[in-house]
Amino acid sequence: MILTLLVLLTILFVSIELQKYFKIPSPITLIGLSYAFYYLFPNMILFSEATFANLVLFLIPILIAADALQLKLEDLKRNAISLLYLAVLSVAISIVFGILTANIFFAEYALSTGAVIALFAMVLATDPVSVVSVFSSFNVPHRLAILAEGESLFNDATALIIFMFIAIPMMNGVEIGAVDIVIVSLKVISVSIVIGLMVGFIGVLLMKLTSDPMSELVLILLTAYGSFELAEHFHMAGLLAVIVSIITLNTMTQKSFDEKAKKVKKARNIVNRANKSKKIFSSGFMSGITRKLSSDVSSIERHKQNLNYVAVLALLANTFLFMSMASIVHFDLLIKYQKEILLMFIITTVIRAFMMGTFGIVSNMTQKMTNIGVRWWSVLLFAGIKGGLSIVMLQMLPKGFEHKEMFDAIVIGVILLSTFVYATILVGIIMFNKRSFDKEVDAEH
Repeated sequence: MILTLLVLLTILFVSIELQKYFKIPSPITLIGLSYAFYYLFPNMILFSEATFANLVLFLIPILIAADALQLKLEDLKRNAISLLYLAVLSVAISIVFGILTANIFFAEYALSTGAVIALFAMVLATDPVSVVSVFSSFNVPHRLAILAEGESLFNDATALIIFMFIAIPMMNGVEIGAVDIVIVSLKVISVSIVIGLMVGFIGVLLMKLTSDPMSELVLILLTAYGSFELAEHFHMAGLLAVIVSIITLNTMTQKSFDEKAKKVKKARNIVNRANKSKKIFSSGFMSGITRKLSSDVSSIERHKQNLNYVAVLALLANTFLFMSMASIVHFDLLIKYQKEILLMFIITTVIRAFMMGTFGIVSNMTQKMTNIGVRWWSVLLFAGIKGGLSIVMLQMLPKGFEHKEMFDAIVIGVILLSTFVYATILVGIIMFNKRSFDKEVDAEH
């Protein structure tokens, strides 16, 4: 385990530094170094198949929590209809298109409807960590970032719900009709949201009882893992529960820190006035103001540090997933199914381009949605980088599934292609439109 951790930390350090100085998206470096490691040391096995599935599931809450902490409730409310279209309706329609195209391009495998839905749910699930890592290196409009990052996060929840509650039961022989899909979806979504809200509010209450920064960090993790475990215990969507609980916790605690920030600003104004005229305030009063100012500033800074700590944990978890991906599927298997991989990559890219295009048309027709042009459309298209959740879902496929090897190859292959192709093009688009994006950012302030 020590060797595993050393390798993980080394790869993560190199990827962070390369992104910092050369703007190379960290997912590209993570995947490249992971495969390089396994081919330099082919006899070194870091992960056993017996424990791999449980270890991967263990990482979901921290991955989702880190991304949920980036979103504010105000932004979600302002872009609710747009995100609903992008992350829910778009995924559902894309899978319908997938079923139709699979009957044409994968007819030789005679895949069941459940298997097709599972496959497309896996390759349509995007990676919020990758999207955030790319955007963190550049100056992009806030609303565009919210659309891309929010779509990636809620897209994952939608894809996982479809995979677990529709595709897997169908693969196991359960007959599910259109009415059943609606009923199951509404039940899972509503109960998961309630669980997330409940655990989130408990987290808020506990957060008010402590001012210790380490305790705050532990409470964030407790909220994420607690909501996930509770939802999974009742066979609901743990991922959605994590999103709701963390957004609830972050929204409520952020209000407290916003109030402290206002007090800090007010206190600084008083101190500045006192520096200009020492006769205005007594020394005792000024001493109290200074101590309170120092305490509030320290509290705000510790909270920001905790958010950074969670982000680092998520990056470490993502590194683990990419390394495990390299250990699951090697290049010989990717070459064996190269036609299927390329077909799936093209199909999903075309479907995503179409859905983002329809979103652009619909959004420009109503004031309740965010208007986008060709520039924003291209960013949203190539922000669909695949990643960690797709690997997680691979481990949930029924045991003995006859096409498991092909599904492994296709999903990993699409992740690789989307990471290298999408991320590279996304960086190119952002850099090419730097002046336009800078103007839009300035206009937002």
